[in-house]
Amino acid sequence: MNNSVISIQNLCVNYITPGDPVKAVNDVSFEIQQGEIFGLVGESGSGKSTVVQAVLRTLPPPAVITGGKVIINNKDILSISNTEVLQYRWKQISIVMQSALNALNPVLTVREQIEDVLKEHSDLKGKAAEDRTKELLSLIDIDVSRLDSYPHQLSGGMRQRVVIAIALALMPPLIIMDEPTTALDVIVEREILAKIIELRKELGFTILFITHDLNLLLEFADRVAIMKNGRLVELDKAQKIRSGGKHDYTQKLIRSLPSASGPREKGLLPKPKSLVLGDQPILEVQNLSKSFYDSGIFNPRSIDVVNNVSFQVFPGEIIGLVGESGSGKSTIAKLITRLIRPTSGDIFLKGSNLKISEARRVPLEYRKQVQMVFQDPFGSLNSVHTVYHHLARPLLRHQLIPEQKLFDYIIEMLETVGLRPGTTFAEKFPHEMSGGERQRVAIARALSLSPDLIIADEPTSMLDVSIRMEILEIFARMRIEKNLTIVFITHDLASARYLADRIIVLQHGSIVEEGIAEDLIQSPKEEYTKQLIKAASPGWLKSLSFNNTKEKDVNHV
Repeated sequence: MNNSVISIQNLCVNYITPGDPVKAVNDVSFEIQQGEIFGLVGESGSGKSTVVQAVLRTLPPPAVITGGKVIINNKDILSISNTEVLQYRWKQISIVMQSALNALNPVLTVREQIEDVLKEHSDLKGKAAEDRTKELLSLIDIDVSRLDSYPHQLSGGMRQRVVIAIALALMPPLIIMDEPTTALDVIVEREILAKIIELRKELGFTILFITHDLNLLLEFADRVAIMKNGRLVELDKAQKIRSGGKHDYTQKLIRSLPSASGPREKGLLPKPKSLVLGDQPILEVQNLSKSFYDSGIFNPRSIDVVNNVSFQVFPGEIIGLVGESGSGKSTIAKLITRLIRPTSGDIFLKGSNLKISEARRVPLEYRKQVQMVFQDPFGSLNSVHTVYHHLARPLLRHQLIPEQKLFDYIIEMLETVGLRPGTTFAEKFPHEMSGGERQRVAIARALSLSPDLIIADEPTSMLDVSIRMEILEIFARMRIEKNLTIVFITHDLASARYLADRIIVLQHGSIVEEGIAEDLIQSPKEEYTKQLIKAASPGWLKSLSFNNTKEKDVNHV
């Protein structure tokens, strides 16, 4: 007996271009059984989100469904009218989007956004709608006092819970979750996933979970389908995929990022044969503090983001700054790179006190010595300029390379970071490259000035897991070849474990623990560090307590 909630049969979607159409989804078929968690995995451009948009009939032009069926309740929703499709959305199928801040209306309160769905798609009005709204907030462990809050007044985890509440409003049989935790910290991400799994057991709905992180999905999915270049390359039970899978691409995804616990895997990233750091630090941060002031007219208040932070970084060392959002990591990066000024404290570069709390102007030489690689590889590049322009401009500004040698030097830098042939990539615009290629351009731009120190602020968090290790390998190799010093900022303890020599753990703007990377992983002293390690390790789901989720998320504001 077929007990499927949805059946996708030979689905094909093309994107119309001036040339040949691009086959974004090519003959994809699978069924999802009632009550199961079905995972759809693939990197950016694999077609997984296009499948979701086709199922919901929300594909924007120039996408066209060229074949196949999507069967729900014995009806092919690809062949029915737009009016009939509206009867399926939210009642039969709903979606939790990737970015909760973008999915929510910034000018409407939580109450208004939940009640809007209830009024539009059900008969609930007035007190009945209000009671249902309060019930939904209770389900996702948010206090009803938050009903009149706006999205910007909530933490990332709380916003994602509100989006889940909206998806559950009419209790549809199937909920699609499209990268629902990608933008969240690892600890909050795990708590949100635990809440989703708890609700699924309690309410009995079915989940189609879309992600690029196979290792994450294998913790809780029943079956997994893996997409590459618009096709399904493997579909099997999660335990069989976990054991290694059959396809080479599946095995690559499983190996894409190591665990933050257990025995250290050897040979993943290159390390110097001997690490002699010397006695004099290249960077010394002393009692660094930064406060921001809110814009309240009647009751302005100071918010301490970085609080009395001190550490040293030695030449040729890679040091990891680890912590969740709000821990002060990115603020420290901006302070070191002189993008903002501290409230108090000092920064010494090569033994020289920069007196940063006093100096308003940043010397050009300092900009050359300290370079930054930003989190968003697309946002850090100007979309109207070529790759050649992005690398040429700082070189000309600092007068480092004669113009007649500029082209050859830029090609060399591009090929150093794996963009080959460099002549081809030099002519490209940012939108013509993948996220990993754009980040390589950003790294090449930073390296081109031969800096003494690179601040890498979450350089892999917006990339597919299949290419994160490739980007980390560039940093590891550049440290060896150019004796580069790197401050690597991340919320992912597993990445820091394999790249960094030492790790500094931050929480609420202060250092809570620091030490040699492997020693800290194997013998953490502080409870917060232990939580980070558990969250980045296999079996994290079993270690979470549902009872503590509400308190943790409310306090995360």
